[in-house]
Amino acid sequence: MIAVNVAQLLRSPVGTSRIYEIHDDRPEFADELNLVGPVDGTLKVTRTNHGILADFTYTTAVEQECGRCLEPARSDITSQLTEEYLPSVDIVTGLPTTIVADLDEPRVNANHELDLTDSIRQDILLEQPLQPLCRPDCPGLCQICGRELSSGACGCESEEESSLDSSQLSRLGELLKAQLPPGS
Repeated sequence: MIAVNVAQLLRSPVGTSRIYEIHDDRPEFADELNLVGPVDGTLKVTRTNHGILADFTYTTAVEQECGRCLEPARSDITSQLTEEYLPSVDIVTGLPTTIVADLDEPRVNANHELDLTDSIRQDILLEQPLQPLCRPDCPGLCQICGRELSSGACGCESEEESSLDSSQLSRLGELLKAQLPPGS
């Protein structure tokens, strides 16, 4: 769990802030997202008139399949996440708070801990590249036989040899024009 206790900050005046260095070698979502590095970052929490504003800048690394050759591809992620967390329990009375908010709005839990785990997990999912590459010049796989082209050329026909001859395509165009009504 990536969390900090903010009980003292909830008792502080609006505008008070604290800075924490966060380092988690193996967060609970590491296997789900294929993390290959720790989550490291700086968390700045600031007391607002409603709750706690969390500003988290972090780095981590994930392993995905290369979009061209399907080999492992490591992607370094650097991101900034800013969210306001509302208290669920009044720090003075210990009673549930009366702040009206959306049910999906993040909350400081009953132990006055600000848990960033789910917010970070969601942010990493959004920051992962859609088409990761094992290296920038990855040639990928042969479209015909599936051989990995980084290990050398395969014996398949080239695209020019396997594609239709241009005269065949022009004949197809003539047939299509003949089927159109006159004057079109």
